[in-house]
Amino acid sequence: MTITTVGTSAADIEHHYDLGNDFYALWLDETLAYTAAKWDGIPREEPDATALPRAQRAKLDHHLDLVGARPGDRLRLLDVGCGWGAMLAHAGRDGQGGRDGRVAEAVGLTISPAQHAFLTARALPGVEPRLESWEDHRPDRPYDAVVAMGAFEHFATAGMTRAERLGGYARYFEACHRWLRPGGRTSLQTIAYDGVADGSGPVGEFVGSDIFPSARLPRLSEIAAACDPYFSVVALTASAEDYARTLACWSARLLRAREAAERLVGPEGYRRYRRYLRASEVTFLRGAATLYRIGFRRRDEPLRLPV
Repeated sequence: MTITTVGTSAADIEHHYDLGNDFYALWLDETLAYTAAKWDGIPREEPDATALPRAQRAKLDHHLDLVGARPGDRLRLLDVGCGWGAMLAHAGRDGQGGRDGRVAEAVGLTISPAQHAFLTARALPGVEPRLESWEDHRPDRPYDAVVAMGAFEHFATAGMTRAERLGGYARYFEACHRWLRPGGRTSLQTIAYDGVADGSGPVGEFVGSDIFPSARLPRLSEIAAACDPYFSVVALTASAEDYARTLACWSARLLRAREAAERLVGPEGYRRYRRYLRASEVTFLRGAATLYRIGFRRRDEPLRLPV
């Protein structure tokens, strides 16, 4: 099938995410969440075998809070860039692991064939995984909530002008507005440039060429301008530390799994990912990039803002 996207291409996504589900399972935690965890209140001395999944579930709960999904609400949810289904699996469960959770029905979008095959095989109750870009998504009825964790970074490419990026970001928020019922909410978790103007420099060039080909991070000002006609911002937090700690955890887990990782992706593939995780950690520690978590409430009608 042909997947259309104005951001990172399906081929470039496949370059990163389709190295193999077994490879990522070696160093991600049991939730298979591949975005920054939320570490509030989790002591640094706690072993990552328990600390990382606790922090990832805290992140998932935070996003459900941002979109107003309370325990027992049984909402209809769209997860844009759903990965291996961390949110899709978590949102339908209550605190005791049952199915009377915050979400009754969920659709997950991915443009990674490996992730889609994995999710299809999981056959999560009430979940529909789709191999589809957000640009092509046409739901048959509205959603109560939309979440996007780690997808927004792929909505623009390195060759775009600022005006082109803003246009693409605005089209995403317009789509969310169209997908949601009146009063619906959306949340966003994204890496963004902070202490640097762009992705130039050795770390940015390495990640852009070897790990996430052609991807271009947003700035907060771009997110604000793009969402303004369609949504009001109801919550915003920034935490470079959350991503730095998550990356350090992943890096340590990959180091411990070196032998198995080299069997799956070869010695060079292992070294490339270790460099990527360590370089990304440094990027957050020195303040070049940060992590935003943002909650939005749908405007009843889009605003006509002055140009």
